[in-house]
Amino acid sequence: MNGRTLARYSTVAAIVLVVGGLFVYQQVGSSADTDDDAPLGVVAGAAPPALGEPAPDFVLVESGSGKRVSLSDFRGQPVVLNFWATWCVPCRTEMPDLQAAYDSEDVVVLAVNWQETESVVQGFLDEFGITFPTALDSEGRVREFYGVVGLPATFFIDPDGILRARNFGPVYGNLLQDGIEAAR
Repeated sequence: MNGRTLARYSTVAAIVLVVGGLFVYQQVGSSADTDDDAPLGVVAGAAPPALGEPAPDFVLVESGSGKRVSLSDFRGQPVVLNFWATWCVPCRTEMPDLQAAYDSEDVVVLAVNWQETESVVQGFLDEFGITFPTALDSEGRVREFYGVVGLPATFFIDPDGILRARNFGPVYGNLLQDGIEAAR
């Protein structure tokens, strides 16, 4: 077997393992220990959000604290809602800019991690010095409900809870600042 054929078989095997692992994870699922009996995931809205419409509320568990966090907790403030994962290179690249905006822009950054364990997420947050709220979308329901098919994805929500802008892909250059301005 030559090197090229071996590389092809290795690539196919890796893809099969990843897809199979995601399937098993989806079937087995995971749940967080919480004190409240309310279901986690999307709790309001019937369709993916459209610009100018209310952003659907949801309840998830916050990494680190284990407390429940919802989008409506931040009503009255502009919110940058960012969907991400630790393995996503563009997500890793934009995190320092999101932290800087959280520190200096008088805006809430709420990061929603896609289907990773709390220990993996917390290690990443500690490594990057991230202090904004980070919620765990363990089953991927909120990501799906928001129509996110690739990471990162960022939604800019005004103080009244209305979706004013969104970006599928990294928020680099002026995209983050323009989105924040739209949410104000």
